[in-house]
Amino acid sequence: MGEPHPIEPPATFVTRRDERWYGRFRLRFAQVSPWPDPHATFIRVRPGWRPLVEETLALVTAEMPKQNWPVHLLNQKVHGRGWEFDLGPPEADYLGLELLSDICYIDIRNLHRLIDLLAPALEDAHFFVYSMGDGLDQWADEVRVHDGRCGVARWFVTGEAWIDFPALCAELGDSRAGDEAFGRFVGLMSEQRGA
Repeated sequence: MGEPHPIEPPATFVTRRDERWYGRFRLRFAQVSPWPDPHATFIRVRPGWRPLVEETLALVTAEMPKQNWPVHLLNQKVHGRGWEFDLGPPEADYLGLELLSDICYIDIRNLHRLIDLLAPALEDAHFFVYSMGDGLDQWADEVRVHDGRCGVARWFVTGEAWIDFPALCAELGDSRAGDEAFGRFVGLMSEQRGA
């Protein structure tokens, strides 16, 4: 398994293609906490911060119009039924991370940058981002939003991430025995793998 490699989100969005970070990805967002989910991540927006999130997303999509962003601003009352989530009161807003198209072409550092920009508006969350193929994607990025700050670490796997991700989580679970949320997540991943 090795050690994770810390990633510092870039200070600005990246526009020059760097093959180490850019790719044709089928992204998955496996959420550890606060709600474990093997496929999508929902991060609650702090009450009163929705306008800032809307403005940031509008500016970013205008600045990079050709980018297919797997990021969505959702409201429990408006979107909960269609998106099949029931996480809080009707007025609660969430940043949803889920790839709705089949693939996206993205410099993954831009996703790190966007999450970092939005972190002050978000409640605490812990999730992984990895790709389901279309190239040898041998990484899984572990993202933590805590106290309005974002931290990212990259784990490397020997095979393809979509195959080796559950094994990586099981190994991490062994080393994080006291982390109840991570234990629940590993249990969910094991159920998914067995299904």
